[in-house]
Amino acid sequence: MRFEPEDPPFYACGMVSRVSSALGLCLALAACGGKAPEPVTPPEPAPVAGPAPASGPDPWAVRAPLAREELPAAPPSYPVTRRALPSPAGLAPPPAACRAFGRPASGGSCGERAAALEALSAALAETEAAQRDAELAALETCAVFPPGLVLALRAELAPVECGDRIVAAAIASPPPGVEGPAYDTLVGLGVAGMLARSVRQPPQLAPPHDKERVKKFIDEKLKAWITQQAGIIQQLSEVGATLKHYGQAVVAVEAGMADMRFIEAVRGVPVPEEFRKDKELEETYLDSLEDAFEPRKRRGRDAALVGLGRLATIGVIRDERVTRARELLSRMYGGSPIDALDALVMPPLAPSPPTTPEGKLAARLQAHYAGQLFPGEAARDDALLRQLVEKGLSLPHRIALANGVESPTARGLVARARLELGQNYWRAVDFDEALRPLVDWPTSTPMPEDVRLIFALGIALRGGPQNAAEMMEKAPIKALGIGRVEALDALADEGGALSGHAAFDAALIAQLAAPRDATADYWHKIAARYRVAADKLVDLPLKRDAEARASEADQVAAAIGAR
Repeated sequence: MRFEPEDPPFYACGMVSRVSSALGLCLALAACGGKAPEPVTPPEPAPVAGPAPASGPDPWAVRAPLAREELPAAPPSYPVTRRALPSPAGLAPPPAACRAFGRPASGGSCGERAAALEALSAALAETEAAQRDAELAALETCAVFPPGLVLALRAELAPVECGDRIVAAAIASPPPGVEGPAYDTLVGLGVAGMLARSVRQPPQLAPPHDKERVKKFIDEKLKAWITQQAGIIQQLSEVGATLKHYGQAVVAVEAGMADMRFIEAVRGVPVPEEFRKDKELEETYLDSLEDAFEPRKRRGRDAALVGLGRLATIGVIRDERVTRARELLSRMYGGSPIDALDALVMPPLAPSPPTTPEGKLAARLQAHYAGQLFPGEAARDDALLRQLVEKGLSLPHRIALANGVESPTARGLVARARLELGQNYWRAVDFDEALRPLVDWPTSTPMPEDVRLIFALGIALRGGPQNAAEMMEKAPIKALGIGRVEALDALADEGGALSGHAAFDAALIAQLAAPRDATADYWHKIAARYRVAADKLVDLPLKRDAEARASEADQVAAAIGAR
């Protein structure tokens, strides 16, 4: 999938024409004294069959062969291709706060490896951003770390809009030893910083907001701003499209969010005072404005999904950029379940304070950087693996683990990390890979209850869309293909410490798997599931959440029954 916009100046003018047409439509309606036309409801698609009901006595049976993630033989490696950061006209400069983050590297000797790892871990633990950047700058030239890694961390952890200020000098003149993937990461972080400053602060129109003044504002000031900002996104996206791996991922995500910000900007366009007197006319005007930007919104969605897909391949689980992108997609597409699995009640990850310099650092490094610093085989150490899964499971570490995981501890950790990747990105292969280390669990070792919950969740979430892009573009929320919850039900019936978790998750997944033509009886059963979960849950906020969801399901059932 491409993520770069096509011909934005022309496209931007088309957007403005449609925005102006929205005003023109309402002006014509007002002039004729007419009302807005009745909305046309598109025909409902044919019902989609849900997953087949369980057959046979064993709810834990994995009936279809497990898909395997296609992994390269080794992490990406390629030579540096020098690039230059563009200087788009009209792009806002870095804010004044970024001045605290542009300092040059200040380090000298960093000691032996253990001392250097301790120092980097301590720097990452610093909560005050400017102080953290200063501590990282002192480690930037440390020979213990791969060239470019600490500089990339400085840009990663600073405010996103400061990225280009931090990496510009290294992009123009790469430090010795920086290879292609590391260089592309620096370029990507720089371009992402510039994209984060685009489509901000649209022009404003002071009152009065009569029809003529609003029309002139749209045709002149708003049109010029849209054209300029769309051109900025295009210019920066063209650089991002030449990158690979992580550099391309961060540019795609930020380009997508920039495009989707056009929708938030248009919501601030003033409504002519004449239209405010007629609610229906006002709604038509506002809907028409948003419709004019719908292609840009879809373009932004596609770009963000491309970036998220790259980050899924890289193995990132917890990351601020991922959180921002998913939140914006959820706001822009309220009917999409991009974040629906966030409500799953996952078993708590048992505390395991790291005792080595490597472990302390692994728990704080985002997966992409952990994959650079710790060789793939390091993931075969159970203690280090426990810390790595705090943030993700990088590509080099997944490659090393692809031939199998031996210890029960490692099996549970890998299964959990893969399930969390699936939870974030809706990749079907991650749910299958979560099951792989569990289906042949050593018979000599009982499977812990928290791992059994992961197992049951993997079974319930199999059979869905291949990835988030397919889910948002093709699969209606009521036809996701998931929903085999018998193993979760069995775990809930056992009455263990996590029985409430299992009951809640079974109710949530059954709700997400509801067919489009679900009856009132189906929704009453969903409500009953949530009430069973509420009875079993000890945690008060979760209990209240289950009760609220039960009430909502009953309301849906009542609405269906009233038709």
